[in-house]
Amino acid sequence: MPFTLAISATSAPACQALVRAALDTDPRVMPVTGPASVTWRAPDERAALLGFGPPAASVPCSIWADPGREVIHAKTGITRVDPVYVAELPGAVVVSDRASWAAAVAGRLDSPDPALIAALVNLGFPLGGVTPFRGVRALRGGGQIEVRAGRLTVLAAAGFAARPEAAAEGARRTASALIDAVTPLAEAADPVELSLTGGKDSRLIAAALSAGKVPFRARTHGAATHPDVLVARTIAERLGVEHQVTEPSPPGTKGPAEVLARLRSAVLVGDGMLSAFENVGGPDPVFAAAPVQVGGHGGELLRGGYASHAGNAMRGAERFRRLTTRRLRLLTPAAASVYLAGLAPWAVRFARAPMHTLDDFYLANRAGRWSAAARQAYRLRSELVQPFFDDRVVRTARSVPLRDRVPGDLHRDLLAELCPELSDLPFAGRGPASADWRRSYGDDVAAFLRDYVLDHSSAMSGMISMRAAERVLRPPHTDHESVWLLATVATILSRDWLRARGLADRIGMLSRGRSGSRPARRRLCPRPG
Repeated sequence: MPFTLAISATSAPACQALVRAALDTDPRVMPVTGPASVTWRAPDERAALLGFGPPAASVPCSIWADPGREVIHAKTGITRVDPVYVAELPGAVVVSDRASWAAAVAGRLDSPDPALIAALVNLGFPLGGVTPFRGVRALRGGGQIEVRAGRLTVLAAAGFAARPEAAAEGARRTASALIDAVTPLAEAADPVELSLTGGKDSRLIAAALSAGKVPFRARTHGAATHPDVLVARTIAERLGVEHQVTEPSPPGTKGPAEVLARLRSAVLVGDGMLSAFENVGGPDPVFAAAPVQVGGHGGELLRGGYASHAGNAMRGAERFRRLTTRRLRLLTPAAASVYLAGLAPWAVRFARAPMHTLDDFYLANRAGRWSAAARQAYRLRSELVQPFFDDRVVRTARSVPLRDRVPGDLHRDLLAELCPELSDLPFAGRGPASADWRRSYGDDVAAFLRDYVLDHSSAMSGMISMRAAERVLRPPHTDHESVWLLATVATILSRDWLRARGLADRIGMLSRGRSGSRPARRRLCPRPG
């Protein structure tokens, strides 16, 4: 996956200086091997476009140049899962699809943004446009900008509203949009691979692939006896597609060395915007001839986002509180104040329209900011298509009134429209839970995580309440997600993530040389995590 960076300045010398900074960027900042190269330069030398990394076949371009006008353009989809980051300098603008590259060129790698740290601790993903680097912002969903002679112009702003229509018509149009979103995959050289579970969303994508006559095979990750695997196998049998299963790594296979590599790699690969608790993989992946991956990520959009977990306005208020402020105690007063200021517009909206605000909050932040970082990490290894994030699918689904989406009516109608033979299959319920090493690690890993955070307390002290952190880190660990979040913040603020690539390579070699996960069948593509 090549990364793109664009520069526009008021003068040729200023642009040339930034181009040199882009070409000389510390390779430790990038999750793939370079080098960087100039792919276009304006005749007046006040604008340039650069790329970094090996070429990719069909990655959507969110940043491009108009050579005739010497203008740089950038735009994002409604969910902004293909992100754009902007850094404005005196007399220049830097635009990139990787926040750390923009920060390196703008000289802001050493300027951590407390708003990001506070949001990461509370939400597990960024809020609004914040990034780990002060002065580097994410372009809003549905946003479009152009930059000329070092001046940025906003051409379009975010807009989540959709024209309401009857539920039946909305379902019909959404089904058509899903088919249109997946139909181009029929041109792939090999059958695409669907990550299939026994739940709702990947089943709907399987139905859309079948309706669009796209050749595909299915893969499920889980223990052989888990309901997800059993139901997924039945879905695959009904559709007549190949089904493969991979089993998770058993607990006890990860030690402190692997955890350290995971912390550093997660920050590097996720651009500093995801916790190491998430399964995002590592840097410098092997670029093999893997099939195109398709997933049901973002299907919550069909059910009203976070509103689907609330049920009503009263429960929604508790949901919003727990979602946004559950770890506020881990922040210093200064960091908490910054975070709450960024949250304030959402709180005002929530007071007026709680359920619709929960829907929009999911779209703008969870589907937008979390998925952008996770998608970028995943696409380092394989081309990934997520049909629920297609702009037309988002618009048509959100045209269905919230009262019809939250109970699951839209999903039911879509499945009946696309593939009625799957409608009578049950959804996977809770089965025997697979042991998750991220929550079931031993005393050696618990001690390492505690010591790692406390050893970097000086870097964290301005943003993290170390007294509260020590309580969370005291064994035995009961709040594992908070432990991982604290360790991730320590990795970001200490800049230890810049040591990711060498250690990750060595740990990978060690892991491959000993017994790890138990394969059930051939593993086509590394599953995140």
